[in-house]
Amino acid sequence: MTFFAALPAIIWALMVWFFPEWLTSVSLSVPGTVSAALGLVFLVAAFFRQWQWFYWCAWIGGIYATIQLGLQQPLAQKEVSQLYDALPVWLSLSVLLLTFLKKPVLLTGKGILIFVALAILPLSLLLTPVAQTLALLSPAEVLTLPDWQQSSFAIGLLIWTVAMGGIWATYLLYKSASAFAWSHWAAWFSLMVFLLAVQYQQASTWAALAASAGLLLALADQMLKLAYIDELTGLPQRRALMSQLQHLRKRSAVCMLDVDHFKKFNDRYGHEVGDQVLRLLGRILKEHGGFKAYRYGGEEFTLVFFHNDEEKLKNLLESVRSQVANYPLKLREPSRPESKTKGKEARGKKEKSKTVKVTISLGATVKEPDDTADSILKRADENLYSAKKAGRNRTSIC
Repeated sequence: MTFFAALPAIIWALMVWFFPEWLTSVSLSVPGTVSAALGLVFLVAAFFRQWQWFYWCAWIGGIYATIQLGLQQPLAQKEVSQLYDALPVWLSLSVLLLTFLKKPVLLTGKGILIFVALAILPLSLLLTPVAQTLALLSPAEVLTLPDWQQSSFAIGLLIWTVAMGGIWATYLLYKSASAFAWSHWAAWFSLMVFLLAVQYQQASTWAALAASAGLLLALADQMLKLAYIDELTGLPQRRALMSQLQHLRKRSAVCMLDVDHFKKFNDRYGHEVGDQVLRLLGRILKEHGGFKAYRYGGEEFTLVFFHNDEEKLKNLLESVRSQVANYPLKLREPSRPESKTKGKEARGKKEKSKTVKVTISLGATVKEPDDTADSILKRADENLYSAKKAGRNRTSIC
């Protein structure tokens, strides 16, 4: 569940709503705590070369610095009140731009410029003309009815936060978004909750910590994917397989499979088409069900079954083999039109794409009492070799 990256923000919101007194009972070092949290994200992201996280650290850091410099006085002061009204606009606009616009590689001129801008531009809100202009656009003011204006609670701001947060979260759920995408939502939501709890001491620090924690959880998820998930097929890779095999149940089975004549296929059609074949196979294995699929390496895949019913095993493997063999794989065009004019001319015309057939061979075996991870894989691999020796596009089980 990639949604877990949003949990720090949700916990933070619940604490504000149900236990606001807790915010004043725990003392935090300001701004040292936030600097340490963002520094940790920086270090981990830099170590694993995940540069996209740097943009978000700059965004959180710039807004936190603005809050510390501008919101430490009573809201009754005109300049402070204008900054408070301007912040929801800045948070909402900047987070949407940062989330949905394509960002350059960080270690380029444009990337460094955007990084610096994210950290410095929020400070412009400390200038009265800038804050005054943005405050006029505040949706919180628009959503506040006259009867609510005497209320001590920012009801309009609450409505805006719930509305935008709900729409955004629905979009992320619909898209099955990554943990990194959820951490963007969490960073924005954490800081919006701060604006609702601005009267509590150190609320901004807790909000920044919640936003940083979301980034760290997303970073941890990314590291696990890099370590255990094959990028091309989306399947768990060999490291995850070996971990699984160490804890196989007594009634289990393992199957090794690979693409027939894959080297010749690559030589004839090119590596891009070879990757297309592997992606197709990965998708079929994920959608089929009845087993856990892994990419072992190259064109080899491993299937793990949590039963040792040979008849059921044979039927499942035959279903996979047949589905792959009967799939008409259309080769993608190697190049696009060189100009827009040629591209327009090509639109609407029926494309003649070549269709090829792909076959796989499979070798399976059931777990024996004294099996180790290496022994069961070796026996499955030997059965795979037997299937290939017998003519390929078939299954061997023993």
